[in-house]
Amino acid sequence: MSNICILTKKKKISKNRVSHSNIKNKCYSKINFNKQFIWIKEKFFKFKISSKSIKIIKKCIF
Repeated sequence: MSNICILTKKKKISKNRVSHSNIKNKCYSKINFNKQFIWIKEKFFKFKISSKSIKIIKKCIF
């Protein structure tokens, strides 16, 4: 699986790590992924989704 959330389309973002002498190095920050089992049409499916997506799903269900 790729590192992109299925629901929110989030992916890793690039940013600059800045030192004290103002030298900039490119780095990436990852997403907070979780594996979640979701019940769809009488079957469980395992998805790799972000924490934000899990909050959205819980809000819609309850």
